[in-house]
Amino acid sequence: MRKILLVAALAIFATSCNKIKQLTQIEQDLPYTQQLDGSLFPDSSNIHTLPPGGVTITFPSVPVPTNSKQYLTQYNTSTDKINSVTLKSILLQMTAPAGKNLNFLHSVDVFIAGTSLPKIRVAYNDNIGKNSPTVSLNDTSADLKNYFLQDTIFVQFRATFDSIPPHGTQINTTTTFHLSANPLN
Repeated sequence: MRKILLVAALAIFATSCNKIKQLTQIEQDLPYTQQLDGSLFPDSSNIHTLPPGGVTITFPSVPVPTNSKQYLTQYNTSTDKINSVTLKSILLQMTAPAGKNLNFLHSVDVFIAGTSLPKIRVAYNDNIGKNSPTVSLNDTSADLKNYFLQDTIFVQFRATFDSIPPHGTQINTTTTFHLSANPLN
């Protein structure tokens, strides 16, 4: 009888520990916004048409602070308690000129790198639809924990243009990362 009670007590204790661990699980979306302005786009003053198939341009890498230390403090966790960091979404939105859309884009790839980490592709859209001021990119499901833990990541866009962007083009990028952590790990 004692053995049965001991086994039952251990089972209840183990179940309680798992429930507590589940209750402390941190699942948090972390938004980042970046403005791409016309200075990044090619000077189109002397260009009137693009060759068939368009033109692919790789833009310079842009440093982006991750704010990881602030997020870890805010959610009362630490680097060793993070389970994963993944890309949830990237949305491109044409903000200027007013009333214009992203028809000039055929495809977009997004890469990130860290100070001591390789450049990897994290998002893409290989066939951007027409007549829309917004475009969602597909994520590659890469675990970005090591990149997130850097103070700064370097974001790079590569785009294939079907036509010349309008003068004064500005595109807002809204990126959301998903942080999964557990302080009891």
